[in-house]
Amino acid sequence: MNREERTSASHWGLRSPGLLMSTGGRNEVKEFTGMWRLNPDADLQAFTDTLSLEVPVWGGPGKTFSEATTMLGLIRTARWFVARTQDFDGYTLFFISQFDGSLDKYFDDFVLNGKENLLKIWGQCVGCPSGPDDTARDVVQYIASGQIKTLACYDVAPSLSISQIYKAADWYEKTLKFQRAVAEGDGDLEEKVNDFLKQLAQPYQPVRSAAMIDTDAAHQWQYEDVRERVEGNAPEAA
Repeated sequence: MNREERTSASHWGLRSPGLLMSTGGRNEVKEFTGMWRLNPDADLQAFTDTLSLEVPVWGGPGKTFSEATTMLGLIRTARWFVARTQDFDGYTLFFISQFDGSLDKYFDDFVLNGKENLLKIWGQCVGCPSGPDDTARDVVQYIASGQIKTLACYDVAPSLSISQIYKAADWYEKTLKFQRAVAEGDGDLEEKVNDFLKQLAQPYQPVRSAAMIDTDAAHQWQYEDVRERVEGNAPEAA
């Protein structure tokens, strides 16, 4: 078995399983939070372009990040931001994600994104393996090594998987259509009922994921006065 194939849980070296959100249903939600030092010359414009809704740079031709995420059907929410910390010189990239399934499975699936896609984000960070002999698994191992513990997190419906949410939305729309058809009072009712049941049996269409990107982040001053503002030491505006 080569390095690219070795994606079982025992190889990621995760120090924490992450927080688990569950209400006793069939599904549970996990989370991951990580941090990595940004390269001094990190191209944040390229970073934001990668996550854009319009720029087809993720995956194959015509695939945007949100389309690829929809097809994955795993990630519930994710966010990236940069800040200064005492751990690293310069700026630090933070990544926070919540998803269905286990943390180990989440990292296994990360490998499927491919080295090229992963490097568009984490390739902007110090120490990320990006040489010709490095693999997607090497990059994911680097991502896993940046794990930090999360104090608390929240999910609105952890007992429902993404597929269950999609199915419920699909049935709701089909039921509304059926109710309107019945309310019209014309046509054959039995035919309408049969058609409604056939529609319910049809596969649901995934609800497209969305991403909001600050496309000016690469050109804007990043907050460096948070401590002064929080502790009441910020200079008064002129």
